[in-house]
Parts: sequence; C-alpha cells; structure tokens
Amino acid sequence: MDSKELRDRLLERLTARLLRMGLTSEDMTNDLDLVRSGVLDSLGFVDLIADLSNSTGRDVDLEAALDRKGATTVGGVLALFR
Repeated sequence: MDSKELRDRLLERLTARLLRMGLTSEDMTNDLDLVRSGVLDSLGFVDLIADLSNSTGRDVDLEAALDRKGATTVGGVLALFR
C-alpha cells in the first residue's frame, strides 16, 4: 500500500467522525492530532492502528510508536506504515 492509498484508507476510516465534528477532508492535514482534537479517543486510536495494520499487513509496536513525538497526528500515523 503506497502513501496515497494509506491516506485514502485513513480518510475513509475517519470521514464520519470528521463530519460529526464539522471538519472536512481538507482539515485532515499532517499536523492534525487525532486524539487531542477529539476526532478519536485513545481506544479509537488503537482501533485505527489495528485496522491499518491489518489493511497493510504490517505489524506495528504500538507502545514504541506512541513514544514518538507527534505519534497521534495524521502525519505520525502515516509514518508508522511507510
């Protein structure tokens, strides 16, 4: 899965939540923090990572990933799967 496909998958997964918050796909910039913005709670974030892991076939060490700066941003999530 390339970067565009991964971003599309992420957007597909989050569109309903973004819309409920009055946000659009254009608001989903790399620096949008998915947890701090309220788009996802911590459990939702873990579910998102698990879903992307299943979609890409890549295992992610979530504990190590969360130790990285900006891990819960859109860009941080995308970086986990590059």
